[in-house]
Amino acid sequence: MKTNKVKPNSINQLLVISIASMAFISCLFFELFFGISTWGQEVKSQMKMYVYLEDSVSYQQIQQHIITFKKSTFVGRTSDNKIDIQFVSKNKIAADFQKKSNENYEELLGENNPFKNLLVLGVKEDFKNAEGFSRIAKQIKVVPGVFEVSYPSLYVSLLIVKIKQISLILIVLILILALLIYVQLSNYVKLNIHSNRLLIKSMQLLGSTNGFISKPYLINALLHGLYGGTIGFVLSMSLFYYFSNAVSELSILFLNPTIQILSFLACVIFCMLFSLFSTFLSLNKYLKIRHSNLF
Repeated sequence: MKTNKVKPNSINQLLVISIASMAFISCLFFELFFGISTWGQEVKSQMKMYVYLEDSVSYQQIQQHIITFKKSTFVGRTSDNKIDIQFVSKNKIAADFQKKSNENYEELLGENNPFKNLLVLGVKEDFKNAEGFSRIAKQIKVVPGVFEVSYPSLYVSLLIVKIKQISLILIVLILILALLIYVQLSNYVKLNIHSNRLLIKSMQLLGSTNGFISKPYLINALLHGLYGGTIGFVLSMSLFYYFSNAVSELSILFLNPTIQILSFLACVIFCMLFSLFSTFLSLNKYLKIRHSNLF
């Protein structure tokens, strides 16, 4: 009767490939998740209230408005811890308009500087939602001298919600793929240990402890996780580098050095622990089997 002999080297290669595929997919979705979250935070940081003032408002009144807004609870601070309020005169707005459009507004509109003086207010994170922006806009509109209040309502009502939905979908996909790959990896681990079941039982009969028998398998499991995690990470980063070279704007989102280092460490540690845990469960099963039930 012929028996199928499974070569340990081929199983080890399958284990490394399985772990590398898990690491590749995990890194891929993690980078996408982080990139989308970073982009969302960048968009949210640029969401401000735009307060246009009547032409009749004097410079002294504008300064008074700035002092009043500084005392409000919704105005945030800049990265250097300053009150995030910026005054933009209508002359500067007109100059920027002419520079960008190469058009003379006097010829187009037939009047002298139709633009309004503008106060740009940075908003705290707690208020950066549809309800918060709407409530702030109502408070500002009743201030004397305010001509109009605007904010990125489309972004607030749609973009933030979509970003949260996409992030949630990515998390669910990561969990599903991790589960599927775990089943595949667990099968390979069981196959590897099954091919050595006679050796394991022989060592037990000779008096070897379970810890002594398990040690080389667990060390190999850690090495498999290290190799597979490193290969998967390198492949995923190569893919992102390729697309970032094609679209330079993507490098800001996906090629953050700090996040790459953390992603590499998290990927390798996760794969090593994943491989160790799978091997331990499968090995523990065979250590408990009686030698008469090996076949």
